[in-house]
Amino acid sequence: MLFFLALSPVQLWAAVQSRPDILIEDFESETYGDWVVEGTAFGPGPATGTLPRQMEVTGYRGKRLVNSFYGGDGSTGRLLSPPFTIRRRFINFLVGGGGYPGKTCMNLLIGGAVVRTATGPNTRPGGTERLHWHTWDVSEFEGEEARLEIVDRATGGWGHINVDHIVQSDRPAVRDLRRKLIAKRNYLYLPVQRKAPRRRMRLLLGDRIVREFDIRLAEPTPDYWVYLDLRPFRGKTILVELPRADAEIRGFELIHQADTFPGEETLYREKYRPQFHFTSRRGWNNDPNGLVYHDGEYHLFYQHNPYGTEWGNMHWGHAVSRDLVHWKEIGIALYPRRYGDWCFSGSAAVDIHNTSGWGSPGNPPLVVAYTGTGRGEMHRVQP
Repeated sequence: MLFFLALSPVQLWAAVQSRPDILIEDFESETYGDWVVEGTAFGPGPATGTLPRQMEVTGYRGKRLVNSFYGGDGSTGRLLSPPFTIRRRFINFLVGGGGYPGKTCMNLLIGGAVVRTATGPNTRPGGTERLHWHTWDVSEFEGEEARLEIVDRATGGWGHINVDHIVQSDRPAVRDLRRKLIAKRNYLYLPVQRKAPRRRMRLLLGDRIVREFDIRLAEPTPDYWVYLDLRPFRGKTILVELPRADAEIRGFELIHQADTFPGEETLYREKYRPQFHFTSRRGWNNDPNGLVYHDGEYHLFYQHNPYGTEWGNMHWGHAVSRDLVHWKEIGIALYPRRYGDWCFSGSAAVDIHNTSGWGSPGNPPLVVAYTGTGRGEMHRVQP
């Protein structure tokens, strides 16, 4: 007698989600075991973290990882895994190092052909040796035999690759986090944790990106809150997006709207808050720019990161004073036109003769010019 069990789509999805992860490799052994090793870049076995003359490597799990900085960026090599069968919908892994396709990468091979590939994030001086989660959707290959190939064919700066903790799973480790909301309040509160990794966040109106910046979004407990001014978008539907986020981030769900800034009544009575020099309510501020006087007020513009207490996301903040002692923070005067085109130092002038044509009789504009990382532009600021 035959029995058939009919499952609804919801039941089937729940059954798939309940399948346990399958570890492919965690690199916790002193040697690479059955992996084929070529060249010198990967050393005699998985590295115990940071190698000599390397920036600090973070974000890996356990005590060891693949680190092809063995001997420096000039070394090259290749690791090839033993064959395995794809039995889950995703392959999740941690990756860092150089961002050169085909040269510093990990590849998924089926029948000897590369069907998926991933690199680290870095190609320029600076950067970070932190490993981040990456996810391949391999559902189309379930049941097929595959191998992993970790490659270091680069010899210049960032000519190495870091990999750790490779698992098969029915849950992606990386996904785009999105929330739609109607801008009804003045501010969007964003939770920050000092030791959390920097992640790129953006706001969209339809398909248009209107704000994009880096933030150490709390995971999960915030050390403090920053805010984004929603007033330019009041009444509109905006999409808050955290692209390629670690799926376990909890701080994203703490984002919310409010009409007042948190703790503003006691903000300037904080223990270490300067009382003589101007400071922003929240965020980093440094170089003063565009110091002008007009119609009884002194205008101060300054380099400003609204979303953290360290250098980055360069905007121009704006504050005014009638006596150079008591200051009122106006808000952001200059936003970057796009991510990476930061608003660096510059100057300002009161265009009393309206040579710019941006003012009107009896109402001259403030004209500010800044140095951008894309191309500089001139802007008018209404006094």
